[in-house]
Formats: sequence, structure tokens, C-alpha cells
Amino acid sequence: MTYAAALLGLGALGAVVGLVLRARLTRADYRLPEEAALPRRPLAWVPVVSAAATPLVWVALSPGRPATVPAGYVVATWVMVVLAAIDLDVHRLPDAIQLPAYPGLLVLLAAGSGVTADWGALGRAALAGGALLALFVVLVLLAPAGGMGLGDVKLAGLLGLLLGWLGWGHVIVGTAVTFLLGGVVAVALLVTGRADRGSEFAYGPVMLVSAVLSLVSTPALGAWLTAAGR
Repeated sequence: MTYAAALLGLGALGAVVGLVLRARLTRADYRLPEEAALPRRPLAWVPVVSAAATPLVWVALSPGRPATVPAGYVVATWVMVVLAAIDLDVHRLPDAIQLPAYPGLLVLLAAGSGVTADWGALGRAALAGGALLALFVVLVLLAPAGGMGLGDVKLAGLLGLLLGWLGWGHVIVGTAVTFLLGGVVAVALLVTGRADRGSEFAYGPVMLVSAVLSLVSTPALGAWLTAAGR
């Protein structure tokens, strides 16, 4: 199989998974009774994003690693798509998804350490997860009205685990992009009148997009910095 054909195959797989996810999200089983009357958000973007992100994440993480590693991160990316769709819809990140994701992600990362014989990566992931969890707890306590919530705190811990296993560079890039992109989105909402300073802001999608951008861009950024330093 050629490289181009493999990429097309991964994109097709992502599209199929995205269609399945969209069908499940359309049922809105995650909505609480008080959320039933809320307007429904469009979900046409779900299979498109899934189809694009699947090969991007695979290509970024596969060089020099067993296929188990990029495969695990692709699955994690699909979960990110689901969480982003739910948060955009109801401004909430369900515990029913996030809490089981902690042990599930730890098993996935432990499997990655097993196949790569890099157990230090698992310890780094735990440190990064704890660090981002603590950071976002502080941010929520400092600004409890609107903006971030406890769901975002739990998500930060998950993303810290995911990015930390790959390296501190991924954690730094993901965190920096989160705050930068979050600021841009918040200003855009204020300028367009779609929100005011007291409005709730679905911060989860910003965090999730930033994490995926870190997954696909940090390896290239690191290679560029290495070449520039020679």
C-alpha cells in the first residue's frame, strides 16, 4: 500500500467513525432533563473533523513508534470530538465520559510505555496531568463566574496525561495555544455581541482543539528548532 493510499484509508476510517459519532450525538442522550428544550447545535462538522484529524494525528505520531501508540491517540482524538460537540451543545462536559476516561487513558498510555519500553513517559504523563489539573483548579477559583468550570478542570487533567506522555514540549504548546486561542475566541464573541463579560463560554472545545494542534504541530516545531540551532 502506498503512503497516499494509507492516508486516504485513514481519512475514510475517520469519516466513518465521525458518521457513527454524529448519529449517536444526534440522539442527545447526554442531555439532562432541564437541557431538553435547548436549541440543537449542527453536527455536520463531526465527520469532517474526524476525517481530517485521524490521518493528521497518525502521521504526526507514527514516526519511530509502534503502531499501537498513534492508534491509541487517534481513538483519544475521536473522544475529543465527542466532548467538543457536547460542550458546544450544552456547555457541559459529562462526568459519564470524562471520569471513566482517566483509567482508560492510563491503560492506553501504559500500553504505549510497554511497547516502547519507555516507562518514564508514563511518569511524565502523571506529572503533567496533575500539573494541569492543579493549574485549572486555581484558574476556576480565581474566576468562578462564567468561563471555565469543573468540567474543564477534569478535561485539563486528561489532556495533561495525553500530552505529557509525549513530552513536556507538547504540554507547553498545548497549554499556550489554549490560552491564546481562548482569548481570541472570547474577544470575538464580545466584539460580535454574541456574549458579554458574564456569559458562559464553552471552553472545552478550545482546550480540545489546542490539544490536537499540539499533537500534530509539536513534532514539526521541535524539528525546526533543532535545525535552527545547528
